[in-house]
Amino acid sequence: MLCALGAAVATPQLLGTRVGRALDTLGRADPRWLWIAGIAFTLSLVGSAGCWRSAIGLCGGKTSLADATARYGAGSLVNTFVPARAGDAVRLALFARLVPGEGRLWTTGGAFLTVAIVRAAVLGGIVIAGAVAGVVPLWPLLVAAALVAAGAVLAVRARNSHSHLLDAFRALGEHPAAAFRLAGWVAFSVAGRFAGATAISAAVGIHRPVVAALLILPAVDVSGLLPLTPGNIGIASAAIAIAFRAHGVSFNSGLAAGITLQALETAVGLTVGTASVAWLAPYGSPQLRRLVVIGGGAGCAVGATVLASVL
Repeated sequence: MLCALGAAVATPQLLGTRVGRALDTLGRADPRWLWIAGIAFTLSLVGSAGCWRSAIGLCGGKTSLADATARYGAGSLVNTFVPARAGDAVRLALFARLVPGEGRLWTTGGAFLTVAIVRAAVLGGIVIAGAVAGVVPLWPLLVAAALVAAGAVLAVRARNSHSHLLDAFRALGEHPAAAFRLAGWVAFSVAGRFAGATAISAAVGIHRPVVAALLILPAVDVSGLLPLTPGNIGIASAAIAIAFRAHGVSFNSGLAAGITLQALETAVGLTVGTASVAWLAPYGSPQLRRLVVIGGGAGCAVGATVLASVL
């Protein structure tokens, strides 16, 4: 599959007519569903910020959900323009400032790893649902189970270790209930993305949109393992189209769904990311910060609406 995706990205002329037909399908999409998808993706981003806030809290870092969203959103803005998920490094640096003591980057890296492991457990549930529906193979579940098992081992071994990389795992081992709070934020984030994928499938006229969303999320996550382009543009769209085609959905509808998903996630990343940078900038007063953030966010939202109407 990765070879097929690489060929599609390297030689876009091969998909020229298909992209045109996919854009025609997108032009007939129901805007109401698209707005619902945009809201769902925004909530998913806030949920991801909550995951980081909860993980950093395990290591003694304290902040509000709004501030965590700003730090996470700044990384989303970078990922929109820079390949190889460089935004994750920005998030790591911004959240590391909240961690007290020495070894902040190592501690924050360990917290990021705990989020990834808990997310793998939640996505494993989606894989099981997709397998029951007969649209997703079970092999991704083995990967998720291996990550969860590794996390459990690290949580146990961290009790006797002084490595800052294992600070978050040590906290989970000492306070297992904290894992449920972190899992709750991860579930909220994944649920938002699942709802967005379902809304997009309904918008472009795909039958059984909930089942289609079960296909979309694993395809996007697998394509994210090879982030060659900013925002993974092109690769994720092709991955969704290929996954749909393998299950009898037309390539045009699958490609339209993939293009729409990436366009909306990019619009959300730009809007929240711009507001995040405005939030994190130094101001003379909290009131001025709120005014600039609200104004900038409103301007980006209007711009995204105009762009969506043009498309």
